[in-house]
Amino acid sequence: MEELRLVIVDDHPAILRGVAASLREFFPQASITSCATAEEAVSLDPEPQIALLDVHLADDSVPADNVRILCDIGCEVLLYTQETRRTLVSSCFRAGASGIVAKNDDLEYLVSAIRCVQAGEPYLTPDWAAALDDDQARIPNLTPRESDALRLYATGLPLKSVARRMGVGEQTAREYLLRARKKYTEVGRPADTRTDLYIRAVEDGRLPGPEPL
Repeated sequence: MEELRLVIVDDHPAILRGVAASLREFFPQASITSCATAEEAVSLDPEPQIALLDVHLADDSVPADNVRILCDIGCEVLLYTQETRRTLVSSCFRAGASGIVAKNDDLEYLVSAIRCVQAGEPYLTPDWAAALDDDQARIPNLTPRESDALRLYATGLPLKSVARRMGVGEQTAREYLLRARKKYTEVGRPADTRTDLYIRAVEDGRLPGPEPL
């Protein structure tokens, strides 16, 4: 295998330092860098081959969007997370993620996952594979504009403000929301109210969940 170029995308400095130091013991010739956002990762030169991506970042970015950003530069994405919501993780795989490892797993699992992805193979435990297979059909394929309208409206903005932020007419913004609701209904996850839309957006990683008390 060619020399590995790995980037760890995480906003916890202690995790960045600890994981990087541990991985250097197993990949002594690898180039291992770290950053706090997906946008920072794509600006690296040379571009990374594998990104170890935390699902939840402090910039409140959409997890699936971060996966797409990294995949667009030809990077393989390995989710490194404590996230257990199947629909959210499934949305990341639909966006192009190649595997997932829990942060509380032993280091050997992370090393195996990196080697697997480096060899061009996906990395999934049997439990995750079964769960994702069940959920793939339950995540609606929203267009970027439908997703934008859903996120803005679900956070409490009135429709007029949603339209203004999107740079469209109020009727167009309403149509985006109606399409999003219809797609959720079609997959058996109706979202008839603003609260329903907020719940679906959080479940699928389109919005961050509430901060713990």
